[in-house]
Amino acid sequence: MDTLRRLVDRYPYISMDTEFPGVVARPMGSFRGKSDYHYQTLRTNVDLLKLIQLGITLFTEDGDTTPARPQSSDSGIDMSLPGSRKYGTGAATLPCTWQFNFRFSLKDDMYSQASIDSLQQAGIDFPALERDGIDPFDFGALLISSGMVCDEDVKWISFHGGYDFGYLTKLMICQPLLDDEVEFEILMKKFFPSIYDVKYLVKQSIAQHASGQVTPADASTLEILQKFEAKPSLEVLAEALKVKRQGPAHQGGSDALLTGKVFFQVRDRLWNGEIPDEHLSKVWGLGNPDAGAQAYNAAYNANAQEAAGAGQNGTYADGVPSTPNNTHANMVTTPAPATSASTGAGSMTPGGGGGVFGAFQFGK
Repeated sequence: MDTLRRLVDRYPYISMDTEFPGVVARPMGSFRGKSDYHYQTLRTNVDLLKLIQLGITLFTEDGDTTPARPQSSDSGIDMSLPGSRKYGTGAATLPCTWQFNFRFSLKDDMYSQASIDSLQQAGIDFPALERDGIDPFDFGALLISSGMVCDEDVKWISFHGGYDFGYLTKLMICQPLLDDEVEFEILMKKFFPSIYDVKYLVKQSIAQHASGQVTPADASTLEILQKFEAKPSLEVLAEALKVKRQGPAHQGGSDALLTGKVFFQVRDRLWNGEIPDEHLSKVWGLGNPDAGAQAYNAAYNANAQEAAGAGQNGTYADGVPSTPNNTHANMVTTPAPATSASTGAGSMTPGGGGGVFGAFQFGK
């Protein structure tokens, strides 16, 4: 963390990715709208679960990473300091990507089995996490004093980052997330005042091209947008942009590095090198539901209300998602993958197939 503190002034673009144990629960009750439903799902799961891994990569404004064999003049690090001499002498290479592994127990902590299986296949060593993992709240205290947060000149880069920023905010406040989405965003942006979310940016580019506001620069750009629209994943976008992954997928460090490299390609190829300020700090998964899904769900809800009667069985209330309220709001498991047209969970909630809530396990 001390090295990051010394580098961030020279490398103020921080791409990041988190790995967490899936989505295990959904909230019940009435919601003000789809955005509120998605946030309450995020809040429920972030409060219940623990962060497993964080990866971050540092970049310059031009998209350059830190040099492996730095000179004091080009890294911003004083090589005379005890902790930095090893980089100047060549005894060690300076990383461009850092991966933090947090304490997690498969015996004691809650998780989605499908997510754990995926992380194990990616090479995450859960016995080592239980034995040697970082205390997340100790890390949160160090992050606050790192120079990487609470500074509008530091730009954080994510891909569908709602859950990522939810977990990092939780680490720093050391308490459950705020009940209200607007209040949460205000708090989150105190820590992360400048955010670029790659998925949001590409979705906006697609919308602008579809509406005729912007004409594709060339056929290859249009092909990138079409591929992403068909399958909006980081892997598909990276492949379309011809950005090569380094390291295994579903590891925080590899995903963070790939996210950052993809961001600079998106900025240069889809936004002509400059992203308007109006798109700053717009995070996919927080307050901006998919317009296509929104239109579909509006039509679905209208048809359902006509067929069943508004508010029948608690499914709709004043045109917004709702669940029966004859019991207190609670957490429920979902036994099999399914999407919920009535709630519009769709692609805003991470998980297999979009909006799928896995069964959870809890030891002891």
